[in-house]
Amino acid sequence: MQRNNDSKKRKSRFNPNRTCYLTADGKYYCYERWDDDAKCVVTQRLEVGKDLSLELTIMLDESDHDMDLQDRYESELRDPLFDAKANSYKADPDNEDAVDPWDMIADKGSSPEDAMFAEPEQENPQAVEARRVIDEECTESQQDFFFEHFGKGTPLEEMRQAEAEQTGKLPSSAAMTNRKNKIVDKVAKSFGVERVKRHKYPKKD
Repeated sequence: MQRNNDSKKRKSRFNPNRTCYLTADGKYYCYERWDDDAKCVVTQRLEVGKDLSLELTIMLDESDHDMDLQDRYESELRDPLFDAKANSYKADPDNEDAVDPWDMIADKGSSPEDAMFAEPEQENPQAVEARRVIDEECTESQQDFFFEHFGKGTPLEEMRQAEAEQTGKLPSSAAMTNRKNKIVDKVAKSFGVERVKRHKYPKKD
């Protein structure tokens, strides 16, 4: 019975890059389409269990979840400064001061053979251990929190407001901080250290 209940849980999250999604309550699967009569994009809602089978809904939700993960990983690998320079160059490539950022990182002095057989750089052992903790010891929600806050750099307040829009419940600022601290504590424990805690100073009269 527990397995059946788990299978009905929504895995995907809100993703502005997707035009289809399962509602937070799991009752409807929605997708956007162009309405020729109205001349605008409308949202089509399919009721789960009536218009759409539960099995197909689960499959679509898992597919959406995979897309969310792919977008998240790609976002983590992006360099905001590089993207800004690339967009600036695309906007005005004829500007005499414009420089294509791709030309700045191209290694024209090395041959393809050198790149193919070059020794890979050793990754920071602490980074490897931190990633292991996130992948193996954190829950899925903690992993999402980690990649959103530490990976994408989304402020806690922005994450708090986004959660309120998705769930209809606004978590407290303290709750968001506690979630972050639990993740940091797990990583710190694996290093044999403790998280640096803020000192509480007495209030002045």
